[in-house]
Amino acid sequence: MPKKKAVWTVMVYLAGDNNLTTECLFALTEMKKARPGKHLNVIAQFDPRDEFIPTHRYEINKNGGSSTLFDDIIDEARYNPQTHEVQFKYESNRAKLLASERSRRAQQVTRLVANSDDLSTLAFVEEDTTNDTDTGVPSTLYNFLSFCIEEYPADHYLVVLSGHAGGVEADYLLKDESSKGSLTFNELKYVFKELRKDLEGQPVDIVGMDNCLMSMTEICYELRGLVDIVVGCESFSPASGWPYRQILERIGSDLVDEKTKLGKVKVAKSIVEEYVDYYSSYWMAGMSVTQSALDVRRVDELRRQINMLANVMEEELRHEGARGTFKDNLVLAHWETQSYNGERFIDLFDFCSCLENRSPPAAVRKECRNTRRFISEEFVLKSCFSGAAYQYSYGVSLYFPWAQVLPKYQNLEFVQGEFGWLSFLRTYIQLTRRLPRSGSLNRFALIEHHGTDVKLRMQDDRMQDDRMQDDRMQDDRMQDDRMQDDRMQDDRMQDDRMQDDRMPDDRMQDDRMSINGGTRISSMRNPPVRFLPDACIRNGESTLRAINLLCGSRRVAN
Repeated sequence: MPKKKAVWTVMVYLAGDNNLTTECLFALTEMKKARPGKHLNVIAQFDPRDEFIPTHRYEINKNGGSSTLFDDIIDEARYNPQTHEVQFKYESNRAKLLASERSRRAQQVTRLVANSDDLSTLAFVEEDTTNDTDTGVPSTLYNFLSFCIEEYPADHYLVVLSGHAGGVEADYLLKDESSKGSLTFNELKYVFKELRKDLEGQPVDIVGMDNCLMSMTEICYELRGLVDIVVGCESFSPASGWPYRQILERIGSDLVDEKTKLGKVKVAKSIVEEYVDYYSSYWMAGMSVTQSALDVRRVDELRRQINMLANVMEEELRHEGARGTFKDNLVLAHWETQSYNGERFIDLFDFCSCLENRSPPAAVRKECRNTRRFISEEFVLKSCFSGAAYQYSYGVSLYFPWAQVLPKYQNLEFVQGEFGWLSFLRTYIQLTRRLPRSGSLNRFALIEHHGTDVKLRMQDDRMQDDRMQDDRMQDDRMQDDRMQDDRMQDDRMQDDRMQDDRMPDDRMQDDRMSINGGTRISSMRNPPVRFLPDACIRNGESTLRAINLLCGSRRVAN
């Protein structure tokens, strides 16, 4: 029977086939406790870590609040020998058509290989008959979301992606440890392009990123035209993730208050407020959090503004050269700015503020001011924080590395074009890189002996085997200097995975803010150790009293 159209359908994709599996189950139990009312559908799909437990779909409280979570299961995934994919018994009509097309293409390849004298590995691949879904495959995500849209129609749709993520750094979005797979940004875009067809050309109202580092300009740009609002955090996220019970009940109560007419902007803001308020007391354990709602409909304008800022900064850098005053001020502003992910991402608003405070040339100052105004007045719908480490977060971040641009970064649509942010990054890194130590020879010359001839050669590029190239050959990189998140998957740094040892209340153990304000380089070079409670924190006055009480013995106050 077709279901009655709701006001909102919430679709929660729990990519739990990794060390977050217990946190994903906790999220399900919190959804189960919520009483959001009759105007809200809540559907979830959970892939657990245990290979013997299949992925299930849940209609939360479909039999009422007194039922168990097991009563909410509506389907489970099994291997389909007809399509050679792991699927659910009930899929949307469009998902079935796409699966049939994939199966047809796969059979064509199989016949082609079988009728040839091919001795490649492809010719001898056996069918994978596991029942385990792969959360890092676009078809798995699309099938779930398409099913929800067809079976649970609503005026508005909220998609929540819960799992691992690493911002613009590749090979980590919705990571599945069984398959070692993860979504690329092109695959994520493909999913939402197909969903737009399900929605008859309309974008998804809100995409919630219940994971780390996803409130980035570049990610919003990739989703333009496909999503209206992105809700997520600039920083690392607690492993426990979103407080689903509070969020769902808040949306449900607002629906009643608004007489079932609740717009997407208000829902997005309420998610931000509930998230930060939930974690507000965790500052006493050294935890800092951020959350923001971003208007993806305005991201084209934000990109234009960023590129104008990048162009004037690059022009000034090239004009002054490697020894200019502006370069020094730019480096200091970068040094001081609120940062994330080992100082590879920055808060864009805060960077402009730090640069403006150092009296840059008029053209740069003008673009900084314009960028800050656009972020605060038009792009960021709501931004909140709690804790000392991320208090200079204003809602949206941007990739700004110190020493090397990730090769895959240049594939993003955000940086396509001859001029703009990527061009500025390359110039900045080149002009701020320290020259190699010259030893006893002249810094700018290398003496080469050819019999009795002695020649002097300018040494900006040194001998080819000895020089540091702009994009350093990976095999020659110094281990301490290479980008650890770009390493081979099995060699990734532990504090980015922490499969069994990671602290459950924070995703990146090395990036937690110590209550004692220990010196770290994860947030800012010398971050503040105290903070004033954000407006999103409901008990802000008592929080401030506690901060003053616990930190009042410090002689130097921030």
